[in-house]
Amino acid sequence: MTENLPDETPLDAAADDSQSSQPIENNSNTEPTPPAESTPESTADETHEIVGSVDEPINPESVVAAKPIFHAPWSLSFYGEGSKYFVIRLINAILQVITFNFYYPWAKAAKLNYLYEQTEFAGSRFKFHGTGKEMFIGYLKMLAIVITIYGCVWWVRSNEQLVLGFLLLYGGLIIIYPLALHGTAKYRLSRSSWRGIFFGYRGELGELFAKLFIGIVVSFFTLGIYWSWMQVDIRKYVTKNIRFGNVEFDFVGKGADLFLIKLKYVIFIFVAFIFGIIILFFMGFFGAGVANMLKPETIDGITSPSIGLIIWLVLIYLFFIAIMGSITLMRQREIFQFYADNTFLWQNEKWHGVKLHMSFVDLLQLSITNMLLILFTLGIATPFVEIRTLHFIMPRLEIDGSFDPDSLTQTESNYRDAFGEDVGDWLDIDLA
Repeated sequence: MTENLPDETPLDAAADDSQSSQPIENNSNTEPTPPAESTPESTADETHEIVGSVDEPINPESVVAAKPIFHAPWSLSFYGEGSKYFVIRLINAILQVITFNFYYPWAKAAKLNYLYEQTEFAGSRFKFHGTGKEMFIGYLKMLAIVITIYGCVWWVRSNEQLVLGFLLLYGGLIIIYPLALHGTAKYRLSRSSWRGIFFGYRGELGELFAKLFIGIVVSFFTLGIYWSWMQVDIRKYVTKNIRFGNVEFDFVGKGADLFLIKLKYVIFIFVAFIFGIIILFFMGFFGAGVANMLKPETIDGITSPSIGLIIWLVLIYLFFIAIMGSITLMRQREIFQFYADNTFLWQNEKWHGVKLHMSFVDLLQLSITNMLLILFTLGIATPFVEIRTLHFIMPRLEIDGSFDPDSLTQTESNYRDAFGEDVGDWLDIDLA
């Protein structure tokens, strides 16, 4: 790892880094405590203790540089090609049509195999060990459950018991969602490896179901306000049960922070909506004034809107679409940043942070070009868009440079039940 460390670490950067994360010693068998926010007083005390523990004076720069973080971050690299991925997706689509979608598990295995093998970390590629046969068994189980749920709902509706049908449908989804999330995490991670070191998930389905059920009930009675707290609680539980060999994960974000992010953009959208109404009002007022100045015979001669008025209305419509789209992208970027920056890895008695470096301008450029590609190719360019997006995200996701990939050891057991993986696809659940 020495090639990833800088020759010199500036004093200011190292001081900022020392405040951003506190390595925590874990001398017991208890679960490691997530890094807490450091204060200038605590940093000064720690520096004082280090200096006071030796007899000779120590250069302050050497003391600060002794515990750098984010000084040489590890990042992911992606080498996928749109043309090769397009061929994979095209073959998969043809075979799915021919087999009435029963080829789907093998199609997904081929897709994941390619994406994993094109993703690199610290000079080594990831590997997906799942097979179409494993996922096909889970796919059949998923079909049986989906058919059962919708069959019950259809039977209840045919007997005009709409309330019971509503309860069956959404009650079934509440039961299936934690099952899908748990199964997706357990199967996908257990079949993912890097340098022969497997990922793993140690969460319990009962605990996850209890958290989700309580969160949904509380969100219902708080008119959705508690939803952000529930999302953070679920992410904390899933993240802290993820393993990468002997490395543990944790998420330290707060529900209040996520709620404020969402609330801020709700306010932005509301302001933009009011602004649009005001503009339309003044346009109507201006149009009425012009009509009053025209002679009656001139108004009678106007049989259709002018080209200028049509262009003006189209421009206003596009302007508001752009405003709403920009607000949505800003919200999406900030939520991504929130999730990434509050994720930590525990290795060698030390916490290692994750950072996402993604500006709004870069995300806006990517989104516009992706949208145009899909629009003008009628969706044919979707595989190219997916590859472009991965090329965009991977290098911007970084792990603290003091993380040591060479010290990873195998700790996780094998797991081959892909039932939750297929249900997760049905519910559009992913681990990102």
